[in-house]
Amino acid sequence: MQKITWKCLCYSCKRPIQRGKPTILFETDKSEILGICHSTCGYRWYKYGQLQMCPPDYLSDEQISFLVPFFHRLYSLPGGQEPNRELRWCLCVLLQNYPASLVNPMASYRKFLDEHKLELREWLYEGDLEGDFLRFLRDIQKAAREKPLRLEIDFRA
Repeated sequence: MQKITWKCLCYSCKRPIQRGKPTILFETDKSEILGICHSTCGYRWYKYGQLQMCPPDYLSDEQISFLVPFFHRLYSLPGGQEPNRELRWCLCVLLQNYPASLVNPMASYRKFLDEHKLELREWLYEGDLEGDFLRFLRDIQKAAREKPLRLEIDFRA
């Protein structure tokens, strides 16, 4: 199994990552991980999905295998001011506390609903948001089990 840890090379500048909050870059056109970079290098890669880690942190093979198809599918959903944008926004709330949020994903769902009501935004979702949210997570879990990456990221030491 491949292991990414401190002193690995930054995807962008090719210098070792020795401190800070490394950023994982995900391909959005297909289910792939591009690499990891410094947080100061990652802001330039706006066309890729990004997850900034807060060390000391650890992501297991199962968690990384979940994130790769997650980002690919997330970026295929409507966002911004488009109809049905709420599913994408709801899944982004789940990412805010990943991986702990997967213990109880419905807490993230309820947090999204509460925030949406407070912001008084127009509801543009035309289906069953809760059902689609759970179906999305089920499909991603299935994809992660079928295609494990054999990669772990460990910034604890």
